Amino acid sequence: MRRRTDFRIRPDFRDGFGNPSHGGERGKLKNMPTVEQALFSVTETDRAAGYRVVAQSRGVCDADARELAVWGPSHDSMLDLCPESESFNFHPLPSGAYCISRTRPIRQGHDSAGLRVSTQCLIARPETLARFGNNPFALIRAASAEKAWHDGASGGSTLEPLTLTGGAVPVDQSLLGELTGDPGPENMAALVQAARESVCLAIGGTPSPRQLIAGLFSCLPPECRLEISFSTGLKFSPRRPFRIVALSGDAAERQWVANYSNVMVLDVRAGQSPPSMPIDGWARWIQRAMAAGRIDFLASQVSKRRFHLTWDDLPALGLQLLEELDDSELSDFQKPADVAEESPMESHPRREQQAHAAHHQFAKSMVQIRGMMPPSATLQDSPEILSPVVLEKLEQLDDLVYEAIGGQSEMMEQLRVAWPKLVVELGEPMLAESREQYLRYALSIWEECVDGDNIRDPLRAIQALDVICLLFGDAQ
Repeated sequence: MRRRTDFRIRPDFRDGFGNPSHGGERGKLKNMPTVEQALFSVTETDRAAGYRVVAQSRGVCDADARELAVWGPSHDSMLDLCPESESFNFHPLPSGAYCISRTRPIRQGHDSAGLRVSTQCLIARPETLARFGNNPFALIRAASAEKAWHDGASGGSTLEPLTLTGGAVPVDQSLLGELTGDPGPENMAALVQAARESVCLAIGGTPSPRQLIAGLFSCLPPECRLEISFSTGLKFSPRRPFRIVALSGDAAERQWVANYSNVMVLDVRAGQSPPSMPIDGWARWIQRAMAAGRIDFLASQVSKRRFHLTWDDLPALGLQLLEELDDSELSDFQKPADVAEESPMESHPRREQQAHAAHHQFAKSMVQIRGMMPPSATLQDSPEILSPVVLEKLEQLDDLVYEAIGGQSEMMEQLRVAWPKLVVELGEPMLAESREQYLRYALSIWEECVDGDNIRDPLRAIQALDVICLLFGDAQ
């Protein structure tokens, strides 16, 4: 209900988005995320000229390098070849990492035939993207702030990995506010629906495709974002199977793209009604929240961490959130100013977990702890919630809690020392939602460890219980 969804990948269990871990030991808590890089560009010999991966850092595996060559664009592949143009691109790689790249035109030689392109690729692990809310545009901004994008000259066949500082909140509220005006709530709902349904979506209109795609990411939960590959400025090509591509203003190009099977063309702009299409619960909720000016409510709900959420779950979740939006609007209209707003958790209680005979003692403790769970903090309650200092402390708390639950005893000892200090520094309201999410995660671990009336992995169950008892007080 607030800032980040930056769970880390940890050995032997799933990450905070329910994705299988890709393995690998984490460094120290304060290590900044590191990304590998590669350069895909043109090379010339006495016999021929062609495009290939001309430089890469040592951490880029062979399978990923081959895939970069498959997705890499060559000359005449950009929609706009003016010197200042650029295309940002995003797609998965065989290793489980993801490529975030920037393609730019470069001029070689002295004639117009020398106008070609160069693509710098950043290869980010899932845990690195999670730190940026699973939003490639947030990582793009971080790379820009670190001046990581270069002009296409590699300076050799070996590149150094990049270190990116900080993180990002999952939703860009400022951008959504702009998109509420242009192209408007109805068009944004159509964009969300089309992105969910299409094998390939080609978009044009106003504002730029780059802003529309970035806005789309802020309208999707972080758990669902990594399924969206995109290009903001490359021409459509069946060889590069991006899920979303940009369109130029050329009518002939649009007609050519529309003739391909499995490609949907969508033009969105202010003052123009979107094409008639049925929209599901999620798109309807996006439209309603934006039309009502409830960007804060939209951001808080999109940012919530929901374990194992899938694309198929979005329509039903959207209907639930429509009810909550209606309830909150009705409550705001009816209640006196001095009456506190009811917590969404209180108005929609969750089903209690059933205690099994063989673990009744642990289950009793878990149910007691669940009853102690405080109401979630809201952005209005905690205006400082987006402070980088606060964000860093909450990120470190995430690390400690999830690695302690994962069985690292030294992290449990660090958590015993750090938790009381954080309660004093940040206060109970700021930590309320974190404790709620830690409890949900502990319960998911508990269910994985239980088979009928037996506990398959009692050690993991006890570790989860120990951590939750520390965070909620001894409930045994």
